[in-house]
Amino acid sequence: MKKAVIFDLDGTILDTLPDLNACMNEALERFGCPPITAEQTRAYVGHGGLQFAACALPEEKRGMAEYFYKEVYCPIHFRCKNERTKLFPQERECLAALKGAGMKIAVVTNKSQPAADALNATLLKEFSFDAVFGNRDGVPVKPDPASTLLTLKELGVSPRDAVFVGDGDTDVQTAKNAGMDCVSVLWGYRTKEQLLCAGAQRFVSSFSELRAVLLGE
Repeated sequence: MKKAVIFDLDGTILDTLPDLNACMNEALERFGCPPITAEQTRAYVGHGGLQFAACALPEEKRGMAEYFYKEVYCPIHFRCKNERTKLFPQERECLAALKGAGMKIAVVTNKSQPAADALNATLLKEFSFDAVFGNRDGVPVKPDPASTLLTLKELGVSPRDAVFVGDGDTDVQTAKNAGMDCVSVLWGYRTKEQLLCAGAQRFVSSFSELRAVLLGE
């Protein structure tokens, strides 16, 4: 059995898509741009907030993506109450079982650190994650393995004794780059075909199935 599980956040342990879509559309409106759909949001998230912002902007304004992200989108996102964000079915039971088995659980996300911390202090508080690593200055985002390796160091667990669980192509690549096993979840924001193209090999369709895989039930 593994000693630690590192989870992605958006689309893996929280369904944040409705709030991400709402925050981005509020930012776009303030910037004089048309809104994007939920499906566009689904396609654009996963590679960090700056890329999300760049994809959401009309082509003629993408040169202003960094300004738009930092000065318009981030303030809106940071004050979001996450009222539309929800846990996934059977998640509580799975995370409780992992903790009960003595496994450490952590989050590594491309979401900004303040936004990740806010979710950890509210919707995720009951799970007592051992570490939450978000997008921080000076640390490259996934699929670079830096944030994952720093988290494993904090946990005192080697990559071979941990597994990365995520819904995205970046998660598959991050696990490979960090020298970890990976489990790809199918309830998130990428299709199985997209994950296969990224190199995913092991899939689960529910948290109850994930629990069985991780605990050897």
